[in-house]
Amino acid sequence: MPIDEELIYARMRDVFESISELKRITLKSLVEMGVDEIYSMRYNIIVLVEALASICLHIAIEHYGLKPRSYSECFRDVSVRLGVKCYRDLEAVSRLRNLLVHRYWVVRDDLVYSSVKENFKCVLEFIDAVKRLISR
Repeated sequence: MPIDEELIYARMRDVFESISELKRITLKSLVEMGVDEIYSMRYNIIVLVEALASICLHIAIEHYGLKPRSYSECFRDVSVRLGVKCYRDLEAVSRLRNLLVHRYWVVRDDLVYSSVKENFKCVLEFIDAVKRLISR
């Protein structure tokens, strides 16, 4: 089956909306943020990772014929094939998503906040590589 470009672009919109919301939320310092903003930050990271994973899994299965067993494996295998060298950052955000979903009580919001404030360079690099792949 060919790559479903409509699905890929819909998930890319989800990625960009999550990044935009995360940047908006973190304009405040962590101490200024209310609990609803902290939970929104966590939620948007989950949405971001789910959208990226959806893109990754679709490409892995439909384009490369792979069957990844985890998001981390998918990010690594697809990124290597796409020439995205920072895939370890994608694996890390995938592990963060797992903590937020399955072990939320151990999450340190100060570290989550710091990660969000750094940048989304690897996410954008991955998205650009996907765009190049589907425009061939």
